[in-house]
Amino acid sequence: MNLSQRNTIQSQGNMSSMTDLVFLLLIFFIILSTLVSNGVNVELPQSKGTSSASSRLTVSIEANGTYSINGGRVARADLESLLTHELAADQDPTLYLQVDQAVPTGQTVEVIGIAKANKWKVMLGAAPIK
Repeated sequence: MNLSQRNTIQSQGNMSSMTDLVFLLLIFFIILSTLVSNGVNVELPQSKGTSSASSRLTVSIEANGTYSINGGRVARADLESLLTHELAADQDPTLYLQVDQAVPTGQTVEVIGIAKANKWKVMLGAAPIK
């Protein structure tokens, strides 16, 4: 008569919960990476202190939709070619973009898109809150 116990301790763990966690993290990082890669890198200037990037070129969009480069008015069709010519010699090309509050967002995004396509940095100008 053999009365020995057959209950042995198993040293293997259940890995199904660990694989679920790994897949959830993988999905999270895939979604996060697609959101980050589609964004536009914009350096927002601080209201106090100075910005680390300096720009000698200011692009302004007025409320009526007219474009200006360093105070001189330009046509929308000529904007990209003039900016390319002005920033050709810069080692770290940066645009300082001043946009009136009444300007539609599409015009601002269009100028930022031109800068991104040419690999220029963009600083958005803002008035300090009083």
